[in-house]
Amino acid sequence: MKGVLILGAGSAGIAAALEFKKALVRNPEMEVTLVDQQNYHFVIPMIYQVVAGSVEPGFISFPLRILLRQKPIAGQFKFIQSRVQSIDTEKKSVTTDKGGLEWDYLVIALGSTANFFGLNDVEKNAIRFRSLRDAITIHNRILDNYEAALLEKDELRRRELLTFVVVGGGPTGVELSAHIQDFVLKTLVRDYLFLTPQVRVILIEAQDTLLSGMKPKAAELALARLRSRGVEVLLGTRISKAWAGGVQTANGQTITTANVIWVAGVKPVDIVASLPFDKARDGRIKVDEHLEVPSSPGVYVVGDCAYLQQEHSSAAYPPTHQVAVRQGPACARNVLNVIEGKPQRPFRYKFKGQIVYIGRNVGVAQLLGRVFDGFAAGFLRRILFLEQMIMYLGLLTAFRNKLGTALDWFFAYFYHRNTARIE
Repeated sequence: MKGVLILGAGSAGIAAALEFKKALVRNPEMEVTLVDQQNYHFVIPMIYQVVAGSVEPGFISFPLRILLRQKPIAGQFKFIQSRVQSIDTEKKSVTTDKGGLEWDYLVIALGSTANFFGLNDVEKNAIRFRSLRDAITIHNRILDNYEAALLEKDELRRRELLTFVVVGGGPTGVELSAHIQDFVLKTLVRDYLFLTPQVRVILIEAQDTLLSGMKPKAAELALARLRSRGVEVLLGTRISKAWAGGVQTANGQTITTANVIWVAGVKPVDIVASLPFDKARDGRIKVDEHLEVPSSPGVYVVGDCAYLQQEHSSAAYPPTHQVAVRQGPACARNVLNVIEGKPQRPFRYKFKGQIVYIGRNVGVAQLLGRVFDGFAAGFLRRILFLEQMIMYLGLLTAFRNKLGTALDWFFAYFYHRNTARIE
């Protein structure tokens, strides 16, 4: 009996687990165990919709035990809800808060966490945007602040409540600031009309351009579109200090706000940082073309934890959902090949492009070498998202959830979004 242990049920981990699940039919002598601190998997690209009240959280969260349910005749597949505490690669064991686990093959897919670059006061006061729970927190914070602003007599305090600062001008920051702007100016304006003139959505980026990694034209289009919709964009601006009522930039500017959302960078989780493997400057574990750690045969790393240089390029694959969902199955197939005595296959992936949400019916697209924006990009993004959501993790997997997401998104487009607190 060969034991495979998967740590983490994020984009890469669940994709690997489902690939192993299919293989258990022909490999009943294999035992696969998935470990995660939550008992559900959520769709990362859809959490923006939760912030904006377009999709119910329950529709984009899939219970892991249902996803991994299998026929009795298949091999053994277990899920354990627990928190990983340490990994011993020499003894081939993992310690969790529910006990120890052993493995013959290990897949590390523990993801990443927010990187505050040593700014402790910012870490203490900022809201993260890394999980479904974070999206719910931001949605509720917006609504709570509007209600508080209705009763607030001090104008300065009211402005503080209604100023939303997003730090980080990558795709996450651009899309999040656009969704917040849509929510407050297209939806909440109906119920809080007289507060609208005092609302500010500010996007802060340390570099001199947005969307680093995309073509300059895409960054220029995104900047112009955001500003035309009322988002204040500050480029070449670094946050140096934060407190409960505001932030200060490196050039001395003070912004009064009770809402700082940090999406300015990620780093591997502490457990990954503690492992004795060769790492890149950003802390990710260096793996070979098979997604295996060269110094520890049988140990594979995927998703945000993995550093793999792209073929014919000096750049590594970025820690994105798009890469993670492809590395997971590729890693699983390599482990299966080793077990079956077959050669491993190198991981190769060529980016098709990216579409970034800028506002209702508007996007900026970089596809197949072309850059364009406007309604065409926004419409294409909506169609692709619906298609990806329905096909996500397999056509029939949690189909009721997928149908609910599609219906929610449809009605939010033509009718009202959810303006109730999510408990």
